Amino acid sequence: MNIFQCISSLAPSWHVRTGASESVLRGIESKVGLALPADYKEFMKWSDGGEGKIKSVYLSMWPSIQILELNDSYKINSYLGGEVLAIGSDGGPICFLLDYRFSKEPRFSCVNFGDLDPEEIKEIAPSFEAAIELAILGKIVGDDL
Repeated sequence: MNIFQCISSLAPSWHVRTGASESVLRGIESKVGLALPADYKEFMKWSDGGEGKIKSVYLSMWPSIQILELNDSYKINSYLGGEVLAIGSDGGPICFLLDYRFSKEPRFSCVNFGDLDPEEIKEIAPSFEAAIELAILGKIVGDDL
C-alpha cells in the first residue's frame, strides 16, 4: 500500500486539517537539519496533522507549525539527541517520532513522554507509510506501545 492508498483508507476516520505548504515543511527541514521523508510530506500536504482512531490505535499528528515548538517544549532533542523529530502522540503518554539515528530514511518509532531516554525508543515500522499501513490493518495496538 502506498501513501496515497493509506490516505484514502484512513480518510473516513481522520479529522482532516488543511494541508501544509511545501514551504512550511522545507522550513522544518532547514531548522532541524533533517530531510522529512516523502511519504510523511505527502501526508502532511493532505492533512496538516490531524487525528483519528485507526482500528486499535489513536493517532494525533501535530500540525507543521507546532512541530518545532512542541519538540522544544518537550525537550525532545535535549533528552533523545538531535537525530529524532517528534511528530505526534497517541493522545496520551506515547510520543511518535521520526527516528534518524540509524539511517537518513527515518523509522517511525515511539517513546513514552515520561521516559525520554534513547534506550526506550521503540521502532514501530521502518517508515511513516509502513506505520500508517500497519495501523489501517489493525497491527498497531495502542496498549502495546
